[in-house]
Amino acid sequence: MNDAASHSPRLGVPPQSPGDHLARVRAPVTIGVVGPPDVVQTIMSLDAALGGNVRLIGAAHQTVAETLSSAQTVSEQADIVLFTGPLQYDLAAEYLPIPSTFVPISSTSLLSALIRGSADPAIDMERISIDSISLAEVGEAYADIGRDDSRLHVAPYEGPASVDDFGEFHAELFRSGATTAAFTTVKSVANRLAEAGIPTVRMSPTTAVLRTALVTSALLGSGYLLEEAQLVLMTVQVMAPVGSGHWGWSNYRLQGTRLAVHQVLLEEVENAGAALVAHEGMTFGVTATAGALRRMTDDLHVAPFVDRLEAALGLRALVGIGTGGTVQEADANAQRALGLAQSHPGHPVQLVSTDGTVVGLPPRSRRRPRVVADDKYAHERELLRRIVMALPDTEPEPLIVDAARIADALSVTLRSARRILHSLAAAGMAWTMPPAPSPGGGRPRQRFRLMIGKLEAR
Repeated sequence: MNDAASHSPRLGVPPQSPGDHLARVRAPVTIGVVGPPDVVQTIMSLDAALGGNVRLIGAAHQTVAETLSSAQTVSEQADIVLFTGPLQYDLAAEYLPIPSTFVPISSTSLLSALIRGSADPAIDMERISIDSISLAEVGEAYADIGRDDSRLHVAPYEGPASVDDFGEFHAELFRSGATTAAFTTVKSVANRLAEAGIPTVRMSPTTAVLRTALVTSALLGSGYLLEEAQLVLMTVQVMAPVGSGHWGWSNYRLQGTRLAVHQVLLEEVENAGAALVAHEGMTFGVTATAGALRRMTDDLHVAPFVDRLEAALGLRALVGIGTGGTVQEADANAQRALGLAQSHPGHPVQLVSTDGTVVGLPPRSRRRPRVVADDKYAHERELLRRIVMALPDTEPEPLIVDAARIADALSVTLRSARRILHSLAAAGMAWTMPPAPSPGGGRPRQRFRLMIGKLEAR
């Protein structure tokens, strides 16, 4: 077989471009790109190869400490966030209201850096220190190029805390004469080492790796949007007061109650981005998406509507929820779910999914939670418990608050309330959400979602 034939594509299988993969992106997707300016700029330069169905928004940060604020800002406009590395992802992903992914650290970054570093005759490629990449991947890379790896020193990435030690790791080895250069993926580490006079080579993702990460992000974002858009229909049937057996009130009183129920339901569905329609009598319909359903049920953990109606009006309700690819399918599943709710008094809300799976959603419980003892966040956990107990039982869950709400609930100053919320966020007991416009204009209000599940006993 000649060389030309050995390097040509297989017959009938044309080489694939990013556009071939992105043809599978079925919904317009906006990707927010978060990371150091140089990597973000490189990713943004690939925009032309993505096609019209994918849009990029850059959010570069100068320091790692700015990662979260940059990610939260771009998440207001994006459908998915692509972080330029696992460090940025670990620092911010859990605080975002949308999906996210990251560009992986791989041996291709090391190989590219080795080629660039070989131009410096002072660097012995077999006596260097390498961070972020695993020892196994470093070994494979050196085996591929036929070099000895026995005198290499490797500090793999093991979470954000491990990055704090990278600078000293490289510096000590160089000063002791064990290495001739430092290879790092972290820009701030590279800058500090260079300022100290230590030969440093920055390892960055190759263009091919970045392009693959963009394609993955676009496909993930498209799938998320399509899932969010799945049709959901709900039927809410409000029961007559206990003992009456039926709605036998005067027309005036019945209409007043019906309007009150309508108002309570309207507040709930509007907050979730759903639509409400009043049917005959005390039956109401809700049209929503899968995304709205998750918001109303705290990711299918609690029943919607029933607690609000009972707390505000003293009325019980049954709810049937159905999902489906068509209106007919979703409606049929909702009616089946309502029948299940009617025959299971202890489970007033039932969901029947597209594949026929039945899920009973329990009412919320605002019982006094037990604080976990002997843990390092006991103080923050007690603060969270005090906030939960200070807010009214009719408060919708998940609990989303700002500093003004906390100040009012705990009778503290706004400054103290902000400090409390930031301490809860640092302890993982509050989730920082995108700022909300202030009703009177001015500076947007910073909102936090309280993670009530952190109060559960372990």
